[in-house]
Amino acid sequence: MPGEMSSQPYFRKLASRQFPDSRFILLACVVIFSVIFSGCASVSAGNSAPEPVAAKISIVPSAIDFKAVVVGQKNSQTVKISNSTAQSVNLRSLHVSGTGFSLSSIKVPVPLAAGSHIELSVVFAPPSAAGHTGALVISGPDLKTPVSIALSGEGEKAAPALAISPASVNFGARTIKTSTSQSVILTNTGNISLSISSISGANPVFSVSGISKGVTLSPGQKLEFQVWFHPTAIGKAAVTISLDSSSGAAPVNLAVAGSASNSTISAPAAVPSHSVTLDWTDHNVSAKGYHVYRSEMSGGPFYRINQGKLEATTYKDSEVVGGAHYSYVVTAVGEGGPESAYSNEVSVEIPND
Repeated sequence: MPGEMSSQPYFRKLASRQFPDSRFILLACVVIFSVIFSGCASVSAGNSAPEPVAAKISIVPSAIDFKAVVVGQKNSQTVKISNSTAQSVNLRSLHVSGTGFSLSSIKVPVPLAAGSHIELSVVFAPPSAAGHTGALVISGPDLKTPVSIALSGEGEKAAPALAISPASVNFGARTIKTSTSQSVILTNTGNISLSISSISGANPVFSVSGISKGVTLSPGQKLEFQVWFHPTAIGKAAVTISLDSSSGAAPVNLAVAGSASNSTISAPAAVPSHSVTLDWTDHNVSAKGYHVYRSEMSGGPFYRINQGKLEATTYKDSEVVGGAHYSYVVTAVGEGGPESAYSNEVSVEIPND
């Protein structure tokens, strides 16, 4: 455009006429400037603190609920802290707050190397029967902000309790000078461990095995033991076996009865002339075995006649007396010992010999 001069032709002219090597010099200056600028940025970064790595530290679990713990006892749970970064992380403070919560002994600070982890044990010992809350707070210079893990738990009063099943055992009629047993299950239904302090029930024709003074049961634990009948004379016999604990639980009582039928000590044992064969169908796939119960009256009370848990769905009862009436029921036994309700009742009449 007239009256104006383009800067580009001007520099061309200037470079060609007065500074034939200026383009080379200019490029060199740009390179030098770039290097100097880059060096300044590197120094500035070196003087600043490294980026915190809290987001790359995993804590499992993120919260702890101790649920119910009996006052005077304690429970502990483990917290795992993992460092997934490529550099060491310094945990300078591990602080637990809240009544009843504490941390197992550990020295701080804790240097957590790259790719490593530590495990902490958090303890809850409630001082009272109430709900308690707290927190485990983890902090350090490499964490952007302290990390907090919520803690909670419920203190409850001790409630010792025992239960026995069945509550009564009837051996029916047995031959004198023989021994027969039935199984009984004792369960700790309370929330604290219990130790058996005494087993009472004075009658020489009855005894127990599989349980003794000093046996300890944890909450929810079951103990199967045997009650034996050893009739020595014709007639009826009965006793109440009482089991007591040293932890304040009410004693549990087991009513036991039986009778002895006619027999002579010198007579050889007669070969049974009658028997009852039972078979059943069970569609419960969780059953691990079966028990067979018998009674001399319709509707019970029933007593168990098999010794060990049956795996087959059939059973032969050879201890029957001619002219007697018997009723039978079956139960399914689950994993760990729980039994189902009685099956339908089946009654039989044994012919006279």
